[in-house]
Amino acid sequence: MVPKILIVSEDLVEPWDEGIKKFSVSIAGALASDHAVRVINVDRSGLAAARNGSGGGARDGFGGHTGVLAIRSVAGTRTFMTPALRREVAASQPDAIVYVPSPSSTAGSFVRTFALRRHWPRAKVGMVALIPRRHHASRRIVLQGAAPDCLFVPSYASLLHARDLSLRAELLPMGVDATTFHPAREGEYQALRRKYGVGESAFVFLHVGHLSEKRNVRALARLTSLPGASVIVIGSTSTPEDAALRRGLEEAGARVIREFVAVDEFYRLADAYVFPTFDSEGCVEIPLSVLEALASGVPVLARPFGGLRDVLAPGDDVRYFDSDDEMIEAARALRGGDKPRVRDVGVFSWRAIAERILRTLLQGDGARAS
Repeated sequence: MVPKILIVSEDLVEPWDEGIKKFSVSIAGALASDHAVRVINVDRSGLAAARNGSGGGARDGFGGHTGVLAIRSVAGTRTFMTPALRREVAASQPDAIVYVPSPSSTAGSFVRTFALRRHWPRAKVGMVALIPRRHHASRRIVLQGAAPDCLFVPSYASLLHARDLSLRAELLPMGVDATTFHPAREGEYQALRRKYGVGESAFVFLHVGHLSEKRNVRALARLTSLPGASVIVIGSTSTPEDAALRRGLEEAGARVIREFVAVDEFYRLADAYVFPTFDSEGCVEIPLSVLEALASGVPVLARPFGGLRDVLAPGDDVRYFDSDDEMIEAARALRGGDKPRVRDVGVFSWRAIAERILRTLLQGDGARAS
């Protein structure tokens, strides 16, 4: 019998250029070929309703492995205890519910997980917490009572915190679409540089993500002082832009792009990907962009952020730094040496990540902690 899978998140509207949204639609697409998959968007922002000209119940879609998968939108709610959401969940009759909360594992997210279990008690429920949240031990009993069958987290630090609270938890890295993100084919590196007006001899340092001070993106301006360096920053269109930050980067000589572009092509014209973020709230614990860069054959310079070291050992292709000065030294070393061989990240395919979730929930080892 084909398992029925329900994926629930908030504010699932295009573009898919933000980590939590991308995770939700990517695991749905990865399972679509041989599972009955449905997706529910709890429209807290009202964007789906506004775009579809309705107050709820609107359908949107995204590209999956078997074409376009429908997203069913319901009106936003803080607790998920609404008849409309209950009807949508019950209509799916799921064997497993995967909740990917946009606020990550806040106390409110646990309450909403409890509501999903009440809406369809027959399903195993997993919550995927992509941004670290820490809870005081005094909340242990409340969190245990509302907890999912399994809490999935991207780092050992978050895993240990969950287990300190006596919550059933498993380590789960992020995924990558190796079909979209792949190394440049013969002649493509040069062709893409001509297409986007990038000098053929320039050494391109790339960063993709929110234009926010929390991501320490301002540090990238220092890379523009390196001989022959070209710095390109592609800002997410899903979040507000810090205008002063953008102005500072551009004044330093960086090229800032804030429109929905073919990001995969920019990876393939780059020489290095740089991830300078260290604020725990600046990104999901395993940045999608780092995996996308490696899948594209591009070496990475990164802060040891979140769970990166837990899943990516340092090497010639992944060099960690602890300060902006160390970032410059690592950039110089990479610039001055031969291009390193970049590791295969096929183990992080979205299909593999999705199967890890279902294996935990449906094969008998996803029992809730007592």
